Amino acid sequence: MNDDDRAMMMLEKGIYEAQEMLEREQRFSPFALIRYEDGEIERLANHIEDPKNAYTALYEEIKLCIEAKAADIVVLLADTTLPAELGEEGTESAIRVHLEERLQQHKKIAGRYIYVPYRLQRLVGEEAVHAKLFAPKAVSFPSEFITS
Repeated sequence: MNDDDRAMMMLEKGIYEAQEMLEREQRFSPFALIRYEDGEIERLANHIEDPKNAYTALYEEIKLCIEAKAADIVVLLADTTLPAELGEEGTESAIRVHLEERLQQHKKIAGRYIYVPYRLQRLVGEEAVHAKLFAPKAVSFPSEFITS
């Protein structure tokens, strides 16, 4: 498996986990997946109720983890509002994925936010809530966690 495949696998794993939490709880708290150079994958989360504070604390924890041990891939997920310029009618909510890969660090703009718009809905005749995901939209920016 090459580095692109690993990044895609972690991205998909994070999105599916977020989707499951949305269907179960209709929201999710921020969480992260870090793949270290030795192949270990660590999941980070916290129990802070306020989403903004939870995200900030997790962001700082990721930086500390990467200082202690070199990382290849970082995936940080949060439940957010889709920026208006990326939105379509009926898709105000999104799973935001902050993705960084060591493999991409040679690029000037190596980090990406990948917004996965979603809509929570109940299907006719069903009790369960379904999180319908829409096509992802990407925004690039300079890396914040992994640097050359």
